[in-house]
Amino acid sequence: MIKRFWRQKAVGFVLFLMFQWAFVSLTLTANAVSSPQGAGHSGNNLPQFIYEVDGTLVAQTSEITILLEKQIPPETDKKDEKPESPEKNKKDELPSPESGALTGAVEGDKNSHEMGQTAQALGTNPPAEFYEEMEDPFGPPAGEEVPVLKDPFVGYNRWMYNVNDHLYDYVMEPLAKGWRFVVPEDFRIIIGNAFDNALSPVKLVSSLVQGDFEKSGRVLSRVLINTTAGLGGMLDVAGQEYGIENVNEDFDQALGYRGVPTGPYIVLPFFGPSTARNATGRVVDSFLSPSVLFAPTFLVRGGISVAETTNDTSFIIDDKKALEESAVDEYESVRDFYHQYREGLVKK
Repeated sequence: MIKRFWRQKAVGFVLFLMFQWAFVSLTLTANAVSSPQGAGHSGNNLPQFIYEVDGTLVAQTSEITILLEKQIPPETDKKDEKPESPEKNKKDELPSPESGALTGAVEGDKNSHEMGQTAQALGTNPPAEFYEEMEDPFGPPAGEEVPVLKDPFVGYNRWMYNVNDHLYDYVMEPLAKGWRFVVPEDFRIIIGNAFDNALSPVKLVSSLVQGDFEKSGRVLSRVLINTTAGLGGMLDVAGQEYGIENVNEDFDQALGYRGVPTGPYIVLPFFGPSTARNATGRVVDSFLSPSVLFAPTFLVRGGISVAETTNDTSFIIDDKKALEESAVDEYESVRDFYHQYREGLVKK
């Protein structure tokens, strides 16, 4: 009983002390909030733990000091601001010449390229001369559409293309490289001129079938001048001295001019890409070639053809290699280029 009595007394005494401490704390806090700020507080009603030092508010606690800052952006006079004109904004959007956006990308055609890009940036159309300089030299004239080339024998054509490609890699290319190494370029050009002059009958007949007398006259003029003054056609005197341009015509072009369709695409052994119309034209051209008309034997005609092909191939070895390295599908690239080139010749 005595222990219980003192235990109750002790609990009551502790509770009394706790109430007294809470009452004193609340009284002190109320007085601190309601009392005016002392010296150094500049008359502001701030809690006692917040002080103002040189215009800066500082909160001091038992452990840390907190620096309180409040910044108000300076007001600008909107009357002094002038809105930017739409013309200036539009001008700023255009690329400047110094930025490189309007400079030409092709050396030798810099001015026309810049003109086209500048006109595109300004929303205007470049002059017609700009597009003429961009025309494909191997394609048809501008505005002409190339008809679709049918390839129904694609299986055989790919096989024969691979056969011809291996013959080129192991026979023709080494032969042409050796020929190019031994014979200087100037002499190879002279030999090419002689073979080209010998094809004058093919060019003349093709021009006459098309009714193009201007080309026919050029063929006759060139063959007469180059055969006599050009040492049998080895020198292009007609072109260099008299400005008579060469004519690139064959019977395939004559048939195309008269509306004969190309027919299916076909790869010929040794001769390479061709079409049904082109194969027919080759047969007609062969009867007009001097190597067939005047060669005494078949072996002589074959030797002349091999010499001509080897000489022509010596000029395109690097082009053939570039095609092999860049083409995704070499067969399709050769087929499309051949078709575009031949149709371009017919249109011209």
